[in-house]
Amino acid sequence: MPRPDPHAAPRTFSEVLGGLGEGADPRLTLHEVVDSFGERGFGALILVLSLIALLPWPTGVKALFGIAIILMAVQLTMLRHDVWLPGWAGRRGVSRDLYRRGSSKVLHHIARFERLSKPRLLFMTGHVADVLIGLTTVVMAVMMGMSVPLVDALPCIAMILFGLGLMSRDGVILILGWLVAAGSVVAYVAAWQTIVLIYGGIAHWLHQTF
Repeated sequence: MPRPDPHAAPRTFSEVLGGLGEGADPRLTLHEVVDSFGERGFGALILVLSLIALLPWPTGVKALFGIAIILMAVQLTMLRHDVWLPGWAGRRGVSRDLYRRGSSKVLHHIARFERLSKPRLLFMTGHVADVLIGLTTVVMAVMMGMSVPLVDALPCIAMILFGLGLMSRDGVILILGWLVAAGSVVAYVAAWQTIVLIYGGIAHWLHQTF
């Protein structure tokens, strides 16, 4: 087996992300994700977990990623430097084949953002920003885990933008993340109000009918 070239340029985030689909194990575990991205910080882990959660999974799977994202976000608010994941969570996984097929549709978008992102508007970054983004990410992860149809992709997109902005210290991308996060809250409130009205109308009709 050839040894890696120590002088070779480090792989980009999108390249590592694509490499997760090439493992021999038919399941992709959270431990493997952390091992692949842990040295790149919480931004990378929040990004990749949110990206995986964005794929079309069976009911309940998004809640698993939501728990992992919350663990990352809480550690971000504590300004930790190293990533910790409990064993029971790290052993959980998803189909690598499904991940590979789903991620292939978005990798080129991630690569494009990588080329465009750069350190700018640094006042949007720093310890205070880390804490605020961590707290907001907890809220976004909870909303994502609720799996409200049509709008549950919005929190994922917000967290992806937060993760990419944290990694590259790009204030512009972080601003986009804040805007999508705000839109997610508005969309979820509207969706729940609609659901309550629908169920209320059905209950009223049943009461009048029977």
